[in-house]
Amino acid sequence: MSARASLVVLALAAHPLGAAGQGLAERVAALGDGVALLTYRVRPDVEICDQGIRMGDRHLWWRSNGRDRMATSCRTGTVDVELRVRGGEVRDVEVLRPRDDRRPDAVDLGEVPPDDAARYLLEVARQGTSRAGEVVFPAVIADVDELWRDLLVMAREAGVRRDVRKSALFWVGQEAAAAATEGLADVAFDEGEDQDVRDAAVFALSQRPGDEAVPILMELARTAREAKTRRTAMFWLAQSEDERVIAFFEEILVGRRGG
Repeated sequence: MSARASLVVLALAAHPLGAAGQGLAERVAALGDGVALLTYRVRPDVEICDQGIRMGDRHLWWRSNGRDRMATSCRTGTVDVELRVRGGEVRDVEVLRPRDDRRPDAVDLGEVPPDDAARYLLEVARQGTSRAGEVVFPAVIADVDELWRDLLVMAREAGVRRDVRKSALFWVGQEAAAAATEGLADVAFDEGEDQDVRDAAVFALSQRPGDEAVPILMELARTAREAKTRRTAMFWLAQSEDERVIAFFEEILVGRRGG
C-alpha cells in the first residue's frame, strides 16, 4: 500500500462515518427524488444571516444579489440545509438563510449530531455531484473539532474531483493548527500532484501566519521543478509584509545577475 493510500485509510479509520451518519445516508437515498431538510449545530463563531454567512472575525461570505446591504436577521447555534435528491443521490446542497422559505414538500430529517452531518456532507462531496465543491462549506461550518484532518485526507485523494480537492485545501488553509501547514506543504511539494491542486495548496499556505508560511513558500520558489509552482509561490510571497521576503527577492535577483 502506498504512503498516500495509508494516510487515507488511517484517517478514515480515525473518523469513520458512524452508524448515525450511515443511517442519515440511507434516509436521504430512500427519498428517491425530492428534498430533505437537515439541521445541525454550527461553530460558535458562525452566523447565518439574510444576505450571507459570517464566520469568525476574518471570514465573511455575503450573498446580496448585487446589493450591499446590512443583514437584517441572523441566526446562530444551528443551520438548516436543503438537500436536493434525484435518483437517491444528492444533486445540490443549499444553506438556508433565516428568511428563506422552507420547501413545503421537504422531508425534515430533524437535528443530527454535527459530526455526522459534516462527514456525511464530505462524503456527498466525494461522490462528485455537479456542484460538489460547494458541498464542502456546509461541512466546514459544523461544530466539529479538527475537521481539517478529514479535509486534508480528501485533498490528497486522487480520485476526488479537482474542485472538491481545491475547496478542501482552501479550508485547511483557514485553520489555526500548525499541523495543517505541514499537510499543505506536503501537497505543494508533491511533484506528481495535479498542478491546479498544487496551486490551491500554495494559495492555502499563503493564508497561514507568516512564520509558518514564508519559509515554505521561499523553499518552493527556490526548488520546485514546475515553473508555475515557483511563480505562484513568488506571487504570494510578494503579498507578504514579512521582512524576510525582501532579502529573499534580493538573493534571487542577485543570483540571476551572477552576483
